[in-house]
Amino acid sequence: MKNFIQDGNTINYTVTDTAIKGGEIRMVGDVAAVAVTDGAVGETIAMHVTGVYELPKGTGAITQGAPVYVDAGGTGIVATEEGNKFAGFAWEAADAEAATVLVKINGAAIRTVTVPGA
Repeated sequence: MKNFIQDGNTINYTVTDTAIKGGEIRMVGDVAAVAVTDGAVGETIAMHVTGVYELPKGTGAITQGAPVYVDAGGTGIVATEEGNKFAGFAWEAADAEAATVLVKINGAAIRTVTVPGA
């Protein structure tokens, strides 16, 4: 097949604003991505866009299978949608005191999206 580009498990990302460490999550537009390696500002690195990762958790408990979001304030993964970006689904439950949560990033599910002006 002449038009095949890649399997879609990674995306190239040019690091902006702040350096990134391997294993950190960052939003690439509306796609949650986990850095394969460290990257300095201006450097292009590979980011995983599939799989299950142990990620820092923000405030509150998270139930297994619940949609989770990257907190806009940078505190970690949270269960609150408002003001945050969709990251995936909780692979396991995490209580409020937990420091991390397992997340299947960009997990497939039917989501309702509100289109402005529609």
